[in-house]
Amino acid sequence: KRSVLATGLEKLKSTIHPGRSSQITEPETDRKKSLTEGAGSYYHLTHSELVSLLVQREAELEHQKAESERQKRLLAKREVELKKLKPQVKDLEDYIDTLLVRIMEQKPTLLQVRSKLK
Repeated sequence: KRSVLATGLEKLKSTIHPGRSSQITEPETDRKKSLTEGAGSYYHLTHSELVSLLVQREAELEHQKAESERQKRLLAKREVELKKLKPQVKDLEDYIDTLLVRIMEQKPTLLQVRSKLK
């Protein structure tokens, strides 16, 4: 559907330039449709309301960007912490392995499971 404004605009163009065709080419029609399709939900708003909405959306976008940057910094911080913990975990694993080997060599009976059948 074409809006009343678009039809009125075409009539005005045809009276100003009578030699030109009032028909709009196909690509131009598609372009105008794509530009005006989303405008329906904003049609009832005043200029100041539109400006206010735009400012609000820009503020939301800035907030999202700031939050994204904060999350990137937090991720980098956590990665550094993780890199510091990996060697500690490796050292603890090695210590446990060494301890188990010593127990198996010196007192393997400590590792035996005693069943209670009585």
